Amino acid sequence: MDRLGRLIQSAQEHLEKGSLWRAYVAVESAILDVKMRHALELEEPPAPPKRNAKKDDLLADARSRLSRLDVSGDKKKLLYDLRACRDALKAALAKS
Repeated sequence: MDRLGRLIQSAQEHLEKGSLWRAYVAVESAILDVKMRHALELEEPPAPPKRNAKKDDLLADARSRLSRLDVSGDKKKLLYDLRACRDALKAALAKS
């Protein structure tokens, strides 16, 4: 498994254990890895999650997005999905 796959797997494991901060860091590292390897640093970020979303909903969204990531597919879509997952984790951390 390559570095990106390990980072995503690490994020999933930390999320299942309830370690939101470590999951957030793993997703952020995966984002940086994709951006640097594929020169996608100028891509637009996704819209942030709704401010009134509940923490459980944000965590469910992050888990769902992590489980559906396609590491071998389109890198722009992967970057977009990773950013959306990161934003959901960030919002959940803010509610902690």
